[in-house]
Amino acid sequence: MKGKTLFINKKLELKLPELEYAESIFEILEDQRKYMEKWLAWVNKTRTIQDCQKHLKTYKLFNKGGQKLTTFIFYEKKLVGSVALVKIFKENQSAEIGYWLSQHLQGKGIVTQSCEKIIQYAFEKMNINRLEINAASLNPKSINIPKKLNFSHEGTLRDGLYIHEKFYDLEKYSLLKREWIERR
Repeated sequence: MKGKTLFINKKLELKLPELEYAESIFEILEDQRKYMEKWLAWVNKTRTIQDCQKHLKTYKLFNKGGQKLTTFIFYEKKLVGSVALVKIFKENQSAEIGYWLSQHLQGKGIVTQSCEKIIQYAFEKMNINRLEINAASLNPKSINIPKKLNFSHEGTLRDGLYIHEKFYDLEKYSLLKREWIERR
């Protein structure tokens, strides 16, 4: 991203990581830790504002190096979640999308719209040909996102996720650039 913000609409925008976001992220985690740590391994390892700052420094470094593209979702000027290309495979022109959102704002289309913007950016600006979303089979809210975005279900990765000393199946979804262009 050349600028620091991708505008979606009057209420919604994506911003590149800044250290000043640490407190907002930490407030969300403290308020919703039990809910969020079920599917997000990094939440359990984030116990202080300083931990959030370390994550933000890492995100900035990986963004600069092109290995990831982490953005934060701002709704009505308040940080409420994140959408990212959590893995970028330049040699294959592919990437994996990951996301999280404050539990209190789910069901408003925020993640779907944020993903639409990151998809557009990946296909139009980053020379990406294939995007993937992997969602735990037991996480229906997360699975609904690729369905709403017209991703194709490719299959189930049995025991594809190991978190909290337990294995879970993962549902794999993908979207190709040519499909995205055709559907626009």
